[in-house]
Amino acid sequence: MEILLLLIIAAIFISVLTGNLGYVLFGMTGFLLLTSGLMVLIFLACSVLLLTSKWKEAKFVGLDLPSENSKYKVAYYLVDGEEIPCLFPEEGIFRDKFYRDDRTYHVLYHRKLHRVFDRFAIATCIVGIVCGTLLGAVMLAMYY
Repeated sequence: MEILLLLIIAAIFISVLTGNLGYVLFGMTGFLLLTSGLMVLIFLACSVLLLTSKWKEAKFVGLDLPSENSKYKVAYYLVDGEEIPCLFPEEGIFRDKFYRDDRTYHVLYHRKLHRVFDRFAIATCIVGIVCGTLLGAVMLAMYY
């Protein structure tokens, strides 16, 4: 929150000193373009991990923190008799509807990372690539 306040003060300071709001808009557009590019790169890397994973049947075990330093809970699945965490954090809403322990799920298991991708992680990768690409396209269209 403090960073956002600092950015707003810097934007006001730049627009007052230069008398031109164009510099601030140019900087915001560049920042959003950089952010969308990084977002697409991250989700493309996750998509490569998805493509190198194997489909496995798994049973949902529960939600827990993967480490002491972690802020977000992840879903744990029982794959071949071993509890394996999901790569992405769990969805905070509709937990009882999304994660049911009475069903068997198909997950993508990445052996080297020792992580799984459940259906929500797969959807997150797809939506992330689409949203990052659309945001970048909109920013480029606004810039040119």
